Amino acid sequence: MPLAAAPAEPSRSGAAEVEMFSGSSDAQILRACCDDPAFRATRSPYLVVDREFTVVGANAAFCAATLRAPGELVGRPLTAALPDNPHRPGADGVARLTASLSRVLRLGLRDHLPVQRHDVPAATGTPGFVERVWVTVNSPLVAPDGRVIGVLHHIEDVTGLISPGAEGSDLAAAALARALDTENSHLRARFSRHVSIEQAKGALMAQRGCSADEAFTLLRRLSHETNRKLHVVAEALLADTVGQRH
Repeated sequence: MPLAAAPAEPSRSGAAEVEMFSGSSDAQILRACCDDPAFRATRSPYLVVDREFTVVGANAAFCAATLRAPGELVGRPLTAALPDNPHRPGADGVARLTASLSRVLRLGLRDHLPVQRHDVPAATGTPGFVERVWVTVNSPLVAPDGRVIGVLHHIEDVTGLISPGAEGSDLAAAALARALDTENSHLRARFSRHVSIEQAKGALMAQRGCSADEAFTLLRRLSHETNRKLHVVAEALLADTVGQRH
């Protein structure tokens, strides 16, 4: 089931207010999501981009599927790290990917791409491109205040299994996309908890003048003393902080 649309993006002053009380930038929050053990360990290829389509993190499965080392992806625009094959006339992988990412950021909704061919550059030191056919799901990463701060990019290599435009390819891709939806819903739920925890740490750092480690220790102590999960404590603290400012 698609996610409900995210609220309209707040004004610049509203976004600044959120960052002011949280003390954590969107970049810090997205990096924390990429440090999640589930993101790193899953065998499914995942990558996180920010609102500028710059790669924040990629797991080992994504690097393996695209023949890239982490340093060839992180910090670079996704479309520059994985360009179209210049020797393939009519290649439109970059255009389709950019349009999908833009829809996710604009609407706050998950976006499925049809089966598409998007070749990848050969491994470093080897000239040319390697044929790849993908099923792709792009999902919004949403901050507690409702802003879409990035996109979770999930791909599955179906090269040799499903051909773009072949009879039945849309049905096969739809079935695979539903399976991908289930998996990345679990991962995005973990990410949403990370977002709350990171922002709560920032709020404590701003209020108490403490370090990130000290803020995290305080959150853990509150979690233990109240017998509530860490992300629940973080969300309550954020709600209280917002209430005090209004």
